Amino acid sequence: MPPRLGGLLALARVQSKKHKAAKLDDVVSFFQQLSTLLVAGTPLLHAIRLCGDQNESIYLSDALKDMGNKIAGGNQFNQAAAEYPNIFESHWIQMIRTGEVSGQLGPIISQLNADIQKTRATRNKVKGALIYPVILLGVSFLSLFIMLWKVVPTFAEFFADFGGKLPAITQFVIDLSAFIQRNGVYMVGAMVAVGYGFRRYQSTLDGKKMLNSLMMITPLLGEIFIQSAMEKFASNLALLLRSGTPLLESLRTVQEVFHDDPNYFGTIASIYNGVSRGEGLVASMERTGLFTNMMISLVKVGEESGKLSDVLDQVAGYYRERLDTLVTNFTSLLEPMIVIGMGVMVAGLLASIYLPMFQMAGGGG
Repeated sequence: MPPRLGGLLALARVQSKKHKAAKLDDVVSFFQQLSTLLVAGTPLLHAIRLCGDQNESIYLSDALKDMGNKIAGGNQFNQAAAEYPNIFESHWIQMIRTGEVSGQLGPIISQLNADIQKTRATRNKVKGALIYPVILLGVSFLSLFIMLWKVVPTFAEFFADFGGKLPAITQFVIDLSAFIQRNGVYMVGAMVAVGYGFRRYQSTLDGKKMLNSLMMITPLLGEIFIQSAMEKFASNLALLLRSGTPLLESLRTVQEVFHDDPNYFGTIASIYNGVSRGEGLVASMERTGLFTNMMISLVKVGEESGKLSDVLDQVAGYYRERLDTLVTNFTSLLEPMIVIGMGVMVAGLLASIYLPMFQMAGGGG
């Protein structure tokens, strides 16, 4: 019997701490482990059960154990994975099915894992760059609202005791503060109601169409949105075609990737219909008007050369770099504007408070 570890070694983090939810990091870890085991020659069922034991997500571990039981009962891996659409996206399942049919499951899972990590890095970069200015703007307005609600009334009472005519900017700030004093609770309630209504509207099909359309026509932000869509379309279509999935089936799967974007979801459905009628991929894409000229030109080159998946892979890389540049430019432009706006608001508020004091000091002198 081996000796038990004592002292600090007994606390060594040999096993990671478990958590309930299945995060994207947990899925990436699963695919990484699975591809390594399969390439090393481990049987699929044994590999999935090993991954289930090692995964940090309790939910994903339970799902993998159930999938292992289904595979042991005669189901295919892709069929078992399709039972958990909240964990495995539709194009992942398509990739798994292609890997099983071709007998190249290990390498295809490895490709899929690499693509997921690239896509995750791009999405995180975009989200991270956009979240900071939004938080900064929200904190600015919240601070100004609290000052008008709680701080300015104290100075208003002080100025009222001295009497006399106040500067126009001071009178405006005091009147605005008095309005907030009378209606502050209602204003907060209205903002909460508007926020809730916005979230509800955003979850509807019409709401998604409207908001996505507005984003697409907004200067700079619209360019980021469209370039992101180009990267998503190119990277996913390239991954599917490279794995051996037929074009029509690949388009149908890529359409599901855009399930949260009704505009591109319908656009790819139109492309699918055009290709199925023999119209050609380039002609179908060009007809929609939602693909950039560069995307259409390079897809044409890929079709004519017979290397569509390789060209799309290069296009996806280009748009990732382009997105990085656009996001950097967007934040570089937006952050100074927000800071300057905050400075102007704070300066105006301070001027409204100090101008009457200077007048009183001058009059008293």
